[in-house]
Amino acid sequence: MGIVVVGSMNMDYTTKVDRLPREGETIMSNFFTTVAGGKGANQAVAASRLGANVSMIGAVGCDSAGEVLLQGLKDEGIDTGGIYKVDSATGNAMITVDNGGNNTIVVYPGANRYLGREHIKEFTHVIGEADVVVLQLEIPLDTVVYTIELTNELKTSVILNPAPAASLPDHIYKWIDIITPNETELELLSGTDDIEKGSRALLDLGVKRVVVTLGSKGCFYMDRDESFYVDAFKVDSVDTTAAGDAFNGALAVAMVEGMGMKESLRFANGVGALTTLKLGAQDSLPHRREVEKFIEDN
Repeated sequence: MGIVVVGSMNMDYTTKVDRLPREGETIMSNFFTTVAGGKGANQAVAASRLGANVSMIGAVGCDSAGEVLLQGLKDEGIDTGGIYKVDSATGNAMITVDNGGNNTIVVYPGANRYLGREHIKEFTHVIGEADVVVLQLEIPLDTVVYTIELTNELKTSVILNPAPAASLPDHIYKWIDIITPNETELELLSGTDDIEKGSRALLDLGVKRVVVTLGSKGCFYMDRDESFYVDAFKVDSVDTTAAGDAFNGALAVAMVEGMGMKESLRFANGVGALTTLKLGAQDSLPHRREVEKFIEDN
């Protein structure tokens, strides 16, 4: 069937500044925009623009922001039958971006916190028909855990992007096919800031494959048989928002298409790099032809 993304949907309010403010400091912005976001929705859109058949399970509020997010996914060709409307404000994120593309993000979960296991259970048949389910941690942890348990019963592959960082129950690791922490998340999960030792610790917990995203340094891969680094593409970043989401969406597409691991990670790095060249979350996600040309040229 393709890819099912279970995760968050947010409206992003992005402002651009010369530099990020210090604690207690007020500075002036020189740009503001409202853009569809949320880790789950970003990953769904990224995968869809790369050519995958994508379904989304998530929640929005009964407000104008929710309507915009829902219509945006429909316009991308994503199956939105699994998106619930709940009596809450739609989730949102306040994003500040400096001239170097660095950012700070404050997320209000809103409707996302009401996506419960009963909603997931209702779409058991959709998850069972999927090639891979993609999850993040901007929805309740109980819902994430239940979804992973369900995918195990249904023999569906799982990619878990453990962001934002949070502790996970030990028993679910053995049902995760690929886990994709960044360096901060890896340290929280493994208890060490050593990338290779941390990755090995996750393998010891039962994860089949570990991919650590390293920003401008690329990524690191480890399974029980091999490990290697894959360099990033060199670009002049404008905004790193959604680069990690783009990477995860691309990795899911590569998994469905049966790419080898090194090819998959180079592909995902390319998608992530292209995403940093534009401001905003979903607006910055590239299409397949752009990615293929970018990788060929580089």
